[in-house]
Amino acid sequence: MRLARRSTTVWRQWAMPSHSGTDAARENPDGRFAAPPVLSKSVLRVYVLIALVIVGLGLGLWVLWVSGSTSARIAAILMAAVVLLPTVALVLSMARRRSAVLVIEENPAEVVLRGSRFFALALLTALACIVTYPIALGVAVVRDGVEEGSATMFVVSLVVALACLPVLVMMLLGKYRLNCLVLTHDLVTYRGYRRASSAPWDALDRVEITPEPKVQLLVSGPGTAIEVPLGLMASGPVPLAEYVDDLLRHPERRPSKSRTN
Repeated sequence: MRLARRSTTVWRQWAMPSHSGTDAARENPDGRFAAPPVLSKSVLRVYVLIALVIVGLGLGLWVLWVSGSTSARIAAILMAAVVLLPTVALVLSMARRRSAVLVIEENPAEVVLRGSRFFALALLTALACIVTYPIALGVAVVRDGVEEGSATMFVVSLVVALACLPVLVMMLLGKYRLNCLVLTHDLVTYRGYRRASSAPWDALDRVEITPEPKVQLLVSGPGTAIEVPLGLMASGPVPLAEYVDDLLRHPERRPSKSRTN
């Protein structure tokens, strides 16, 4: 009888001591990886940029809202979503830096550690709002006569929407995929939204969390490296690093070479 391959998603509170030789691990008495700081220079720069964008758009959105035009108010809501959704996703990503949860899908021949669905959905929704924003604003300008710089805003937003439209179409056609880290018996593969990179376990000898300039899991060896953006992953940085490090040091714990039939 041919048995169906079983797939399970597991949420674990991972607390296995790390065997990595990284500097971050040595700084901790219990040998575990150090979690990246919640706030860093790069994160603060992003927050400052977001604050400037909110201030810059705030007056324009307020004008649209008080105009009394339904289309103008819809445009204001769409643009607010463009700013707020990625901001919320970023805040949750910062909070997840202290998460002890490991989200994995275990199959006979591979282990998959998926990316954050919320982060990907927030970006997709924001992109859809960017593309539809000039439609609502155009109706407000042409039909409802909303002025106060709305015509200029419409032209600029239309150019931006036309530039983003191909990306949205490719996402809807499945050309972009949810990112994930795939571990098999022989390979470590990170599949990003568009590109993938992989390396054999035998070519890797180091696991570390790099806090700057971007927080990522770096699995490296002589002449090769796999970079995993931890802000885009569903798992916490420390349990994810410890899990990969454990498989690196213990080949017998890796998934089997062939699928179970």
